[in-house]
Amino acid sequence: MSKVVIDEKKLKWTFDRRVVNFIPVEEKVLERFKKGEQFRIYYGIDPTGPDIHLGHTIQLLFLKDLYELGHKPILLIGDFTAQIGDPSGKDTTRRPLSKEEIKENMKTYLNQVYRILPKGSFEVKYNSEWLGKLELADFLKLASNVTVQQTLAREMFQRRISENKPIGLHEFLYPLMQGYDSVAMKVDGEIGGGDQLFNMLVGRTLEKKYLNKDKIVLGTKLLVDPTGKKISKSEGNFIAINDSPNDIFGKVMSIPDGEAIRTVFELATNIGSDKYHQYNSYQEFAEGDLVREEEKDPKAFKQKVAFELVKMYHGENEAEKARNEWDKVFSKGELPSEIEEIENRGSVMQSSVMSGIVSSNSEFKRLVEQGAVRVNNKTIKEWEGTVNSGDVVQIGPKKFVKIK
Repeated sequence: MSKVVIDEKKLKWTFDRRVVNFIPVEEKVLERFKKGEQFRIYYGIDPTGPDIHLGHTIQLLFLKDLYELGHKPILLIGDFTAQIGDPSGKDTTRRPLSKEEIKENMKTYLNQVYRILPKGSFEVKYNSEWLGKLELADFLKLASNVTVQQTLAREMFQRRISENKPIGLHEFLYPLMQGYDSVAMKVDGEIGGGDQLFNMLVGRTLEKKYLNKDKIVLGTKLLVDPTGKKISKSEGNFIAINDSPNDIFGKVMSIPDGEAIRTVFELATNIGSDKYHQYNSYQEFAEGDLVREEEKDPKAFKQKVAFELVKMYHGENEAEKARNEWDKVFSKGELPSEIEEIENRGSVMQSSVMSGIVSSNSEFKRLVEQGAVRVNNKTIKEWEGTVNSGDVVQIGPKKFVKIK
């Protein structure tokens, strides 16, 4: 058993950087950690897609910090709960996944997580091990712990009711299944996104009832896109750690200046955490040096974040290459080093639509009207223009293809 490190300043910094919801209150949570007890804290991921993305890394980086302080992280892969589909924050019912889809999605999960949490530093659990063994009587007993009123009071269900959208009865079961995970693993705490609070609190209720344990619940800040939507697999707006170095760098550089990019800095990197002892608090750093650095030179700040994220998941050499490639294309106006080739379908519109780089003729026409389509670095004004082998088509600022 690794020895617990009681570094109160680092502990406070670790919590304040990512956590916004504490149950019980923050002071009591920190008090328990300061006693030197080794905590088993878990984070659960449903394999609804094959990628670990930046939204997941918020909790994984937090667990890494706790591991370095001597605590015991647990990664729970929700191979059973993924068959239900978490309704949290969703305006429509999720499509339940088949066992085959879940198995396929899980194939590379652990290898991706190892880029953040070292192999051997955490336990891995699968909730099919216990949820798959529950019988009807067990479900009924669990269901008696949560009322219909509590469930229907959740914001996303209220929205669906007001918009006359269906709510599946199976969606009511999800919080109970996630809650039972805490009982089965006998954990000391759980960390998840702030949108998971209801589910995590059900787990706290169940663990108190069945094990007489007061589970700590930690809700983290969320990464959101410029429209305010949570960055997630289901929204399709995520940055996956398996994305290519150029894709990660480019996606980060497209994030708006100001609070949006500072939030990615805070939640998805650990830049600055090695200097925690130089500040009175994390807030002093976040509201002082961090804001000043971003406002002084937004582009340089964004490049710093993009470089760090590529370095974290692909190494420093790839981060250097990605930065140079971005400068080459977007600062110097040169063509990318590698360009995808597509079939020549006669016209630039048909070539673009039939290759899938543009979804429809109407979208292509709209892009042309906006001046967002170029052929060989010249903006086109007619969507039916022909293309020849070797022509380079640019759609928007980042999409380049070459005609075969």
